[in-house]
Amino acid sequence: MPVSRIRVWSRWLRLSHWTMALAVFGLLASGWLIGHAPTLRSEAGEFHSIFAALLIPALLVRIYLLVLGQGSDHISDCEPNRHRLQQAGQLLLFYFSLGRLPLPKWYAHNPLWGPIYLALFFFLALAALSGLALQREIAFWGGISLQHLHQLSYLLIGWFALLHIPAVFSHDAAGEGSDISGMVSGFRTFHVERPEQKAAGSTQSVSLETLRRSLRK
Repeated sequence: MPVSRIRVWSRWLRLSHWTMALAVFGLLASGWLIGHAPTLRSEAGEFHSIFAALLIPALLVRIYLLVLGQGSDHISDCEPNRHRLQQAGQLLLFYFSLGRLPLPKWYAHNPLWGPIYLALFFFLALAALSGLALQREIAFWGGISLQHLHQLSYLLIGWFALLHIPAVFSHDAAGEGSDISGMVSGFRTFHVERPEQKAAGSTQSVSLETLRRSLRK
């Protein structure tokens, strides 16, 4: 079966993705130490501030790409439609069957996780803003406790990270799109099905653009 290797992820998207990933894990670890290891609270707080300083510019770059980026960088690639909702249902069946049912094909953002990424960016921004306010000893916004808001964001981001990693590995193991290496190199691989023969000696060709549109409906 022919294989096509197509650039899906831009350099800036990949840079912001891995920078945010590093910052998030650093923030989760240092945040846990702040709350559960009193003897390390001071040092953990310093590392927490360093990782926050790493997260904020990376998140701003990703938000810029969502609004003004092109192709897979843009928010439209995360938005659900009828076709993607059907694929999202197939993905849920894949998860619940522990990988025994087939994995659907997609072009760039995962049809189930795409909208979740948008929610993640919102809570990352909420965590950053509430954290900056808490550093300035601002405890409330409109009667809302920023400490509780920061902790809620922490829990939701932590659960996302906990679920995201095994999900991506399962996609890479069961699928054909090379999810992990794709976020490193920018390229994903697609298996192009052989065209059906209409008659002896005649074939129907399928262009890469047709493949791209079929996966991004």
